[in-house]
Parts: sequence; C-alpha cells; structure tokens
Amino acid sequence: MNMQMKHFASAALVLFAALAAHSSDAVKVACIGDSITYGLGLADRAKESYPAQLQKLLDEFEPGKYEVRNFGNSGRGIYLDLMRGSEKRGFRYMPEHKAALEWKPDVVICNLGINDNGEYIKEYTGGRRRGQFESDYLSLLDDYRKANSNAKFYIWTKLSPLAGGQKFYRSPEPFLMQADLEVVAKKMDAVGLDMQEPLREKMDEIFARDKIHPNAEGAKIIAETTFEAVAPKPKPCSYVFRHNSPSRNAEFWICAGQSNMQKGWNEFNTTPQEKERVKGEMARLEKCDIRFWDFNNNRWRRLTPMNALEKSAFGVSFAIRRAEATGKTIAILYVAAGGAPTESFLSEQTMCAVGKDGKPVYPHLAAIATNRHRLDQNKDFPCAWVAREYPRRRANKEEAYWWPVSKMYDNGIKRIKDSGIHVDGILWYQGESNATTCVAPDTPTDRDYQLETLRALVSELRSVSQLTTHNSQLPTFIMMGLPKMNRPWEQYRAVQKQVCDETGAIFVDTFAAGLGEANDVHPRDKTVFADLAAKAASAGK
Repeated sequence: MNMQMKHFASAALVLFAALAAHSSDAVKVACIGDSITYGLGLADRAKESYPAQLQKLLDEFEPGKYEVRNFGNSGRGIYLDLMRGSEKRGFRYMPEHKAALEWKPDVVICNLGINDNGEYIKEYTGGRRRGQFESDYLSLLDDYRKANSNAKFYIWTKLSPLAGGQKFYRSPEPFLMQADLEVVAKKMDAVGLDMQEPLREKMDEIFARDKIHPNAEGAKIIAETTFEAVAPKPKPCSYVFRHNSPSRNAEFWICAGQSNMQKGWNEFNTTPQEKERVKGEMARLEKCDIRFWDFNNNRWRRLTPMNALEKSAFGVSFAIRRAEATGKTIAILYVAAGGAPTESFLSEQTMCAVGKDGKPVYPHLAAIATNRHRLDQNKDFPCAWVAREYPRRRANKEEAYWWPVSKMYDNGIKRIKDSGIHVDGILWYQGESNATTCVAPDTPTDRDYQLETLRALVSELRSVSQLTTHNSQLPTFIMMGLPKMNRPWEQYRAVQKQVCDETGAIFVDTFAAGLGEANDVHPRDKTVFADLAAKAASAGK
C-alpha cells in the first residue's frame, strides 16, 4: 500500500471511530455562528475550533454522550436584511442553518452579533426599527425550537472582545447589544454566556493575528467556558427573591456604596463610649423588624443583635430609624464594597448610551467601558488609587473583586432589578473613590466627568423600580455628601448637590452639619449620619 493509500485508510479509520463513538441517541449539540465558531485562521480547524475542543471536553467528561457539530459560517450575522456585497449576510439564509435544522439538535449554542455591529447603532439613531435585532434573533432561534421543541439554548450575551486595531474596537455597539441579547436569552429560556470576561485577560495575545479571531488558545477558553455551562453539575444557589423575602407591604431600600456603607458596627465597637453606642443601637434594633439582603450570598436574614454587628452600620442604623418612624418592616437591599468606584455600579449599556445623533451621552464613561482591558490597564480610568490597588487585591472578593466596571451592577443592582421588587428608596453613600485622582498632588478628577458619573448613577439606580399604575412614583434617592476631611473634596460635594438639584434627589450635606474626621476617611459614629438620612427620608416621602 503506497503512502497516499495508507493516509486515506488512516483517516477513514479515525472518521469511523469518531462516528462510532457517538450513539444514535447522543445529545446533539449544534454550534451555530460566524467565523469564530467556524474557526477562521486556525492552523487545524478540525481540532482547534471551539466546537472541536468542546467535543473533546465533553468526551472526556462522559464518553459518547454528546455529539458536537460545527455549523459556523464566516461573516454572518442576525439582521435578515443586511447585505454582504450581492448576498445576504443573515445566518438564517445560510446552508449551515438549513443543515442544522435538519439535524434537529438538542442543544443550540449561538455566538452571532459581532458582524451586526455596523448596523446596530442605527436602531438608536432612527435608521432602523428599534427592536429589529432582537426580533430577528428570536426568529432565528424559533426555527430551532420548531425543529425540536425540547431544544436547550445557550447564547453569547457578552460577545468576544475586539482587540485594538480592529474596526469596531472601542465602539459602543457590542455593549449596547448586550441588553437585547439578555432579553433574547430570557424570552428563549436560554443560558447566557459571557465570553468577554474570560478572554479579556489575555486579549492581546489571543487576538494578535487579526484583532478579532481567537487563536487556538482563545478557542480553548471559549470551549472551556461553554463546557462549564453545558455539562451537568450541581446547581448553584439561584438568585431568587420571592422566597424568604419580606412581604410586599415592607419598605424596600437599596443601601449602596463603598466602605462607609460596607463597614459593620463590629468595626466601631472598641472604646467604652463606642460599646455603649452600639449597645443602644442593638437595643433599638430588637424592637424593629428589619430584613437584610446581601448581594454577596443572596440571603435574606431578619436582623437581631446576634447577627447585625457584621452588617452595614450606617444602613442598619438608618433602617432602625425608618422602622421607628413608619412602624413598617424595613428591607435593606445591600450592595456595597470597600473602595468600589461609581463605575462599578453602572451597567455597560448605561455607560455606552448614545443619543439620536449617535454620539455618546456620557463620553467619559463610554471611553472607560469600551476599553476592554483590566481596570489597572485601563488608561481612561481616572482614579489612580483604584487602578493601582486593583491588581494587588484582585483575589479578595470583599474588595477589588467588586471594583471593575459594572461588577457591582451585574452582581447586585441587576439582580434587584430582575426581581421585580418595587424599591421605595435608595440610600447612596459613596464618592471617596471618584472625588480625586488620588495621586500626588491629590487633585480632583475632571468636573465634567464627575457630573456624568453621578447623573448616570441616579438614572441607573432609579431604573431598578419599574413604574406601574400601582407604583407611579420614582423611588426616593438620598445621596450622602462627603463629610469634612483634609482632602480636596469641595468640588465633588458641589457636583453632588448640583446633580441632586437637577434630578430631584435629596442631598444630605454632612459637611455643613460638621460631620467627619480630619484624618480618618471612616467616621466612627454612624448614628449621626443615620439621623440625617432618616430625617431626609421622612421629609422626602
């Protein structure tokens, strides 16, 4: 047998073995998508594409149970009317789509969206019908549901990042698109996959060839991320509010911010005077019904003197006073972490918002969000202290883990929003990480940037409550002004007050009240701050 025949025979044996490995009742996994799914540019697409590497992982996990097929087609997207030269660009027109439907897959994994970037912005500027991307995506997936009513869907709700030098690098479209992708996932009961975060760490290496198509290492990361979602595993604690949450007649308050919101009474319980103060607060707490939801673990707890000391001292003391004033159960929705900048509480969609003219509503924030590098590599990030401390504390889930753009939003604010709870009020105590650049000399950040950030924040947090005919009032928004300290916070306090005046939020001027300590960023007596906040809440209701 000559070498050519030997090679053919060997290839045939490999193919036969691969087919034999998957029984007729194997779970059929269809990977539909564009060139990233196809594996464009890979040296050995049959082995290195993410569907091929996913097959290998699934075979190692449970041999023969899954059969993965690659239905990728380069350059394809969602919009049905979008052209690529003289041909349609939409994946729904492609032979791969027809072949996948005929196969009747049990699992459909879709990564489409990147090739729609050039058109997507038109949905915001009037050049397209708003919602077309979403409806065309749903139509595509509905074809697969009709082919197999039991099909399970996985879609990339956060698309693969684009590296510097690529056409749409640092454009807002992929970030605006995320909101529609999440809606599609919800309507299809699909699992959303985040490919932005796992690929970002080694972005420059993974996309070195053409700034958009991942190399074999990048395809492996995609396969591993997909495998973690597809392969059966113990179900994690789900973020459900309807169980063990307070009744609807409770008053719900978001208590959000950084360390002055985060720190519990156990950290201010050292001197005899402090011990007496804490004892008094716990005695008052015992007479109230206060429930506490912690975004770190999704647990509701009724607070007692036995478990409240580790919780937000400021938030708990505010809730005590609010309960005494109203006679109601007060429910605290806690979303706070030491050092967390305002950008962490904003969604990427808000930061990348565009107006009818297609220009960014918040240009400073858009620059930060679209720079996909880590926080400490993001040259647009204004607070040098946060950027410097972030890499040092990255492994600490109570600190730098929550600092990156949109992290607190995704893990806290968004979960509250998705719960459907009507929030009565928002208590915001943050600003130290946004007031100055925190480098010598300690100079304030750009005033326009401060204005943008706080305007976006008030809008973001208020949008948590969906207004209905029964709940037609915006939630009360209380913003605690930065107290006195030997730092140049005058400009930020003025901006805080200006934004509150513009939006109807309540500014609590702690500086004018004489609160704060000259050399300590964490004033130890939180009761005086809680007194002011509770008074503002009563006046604002």
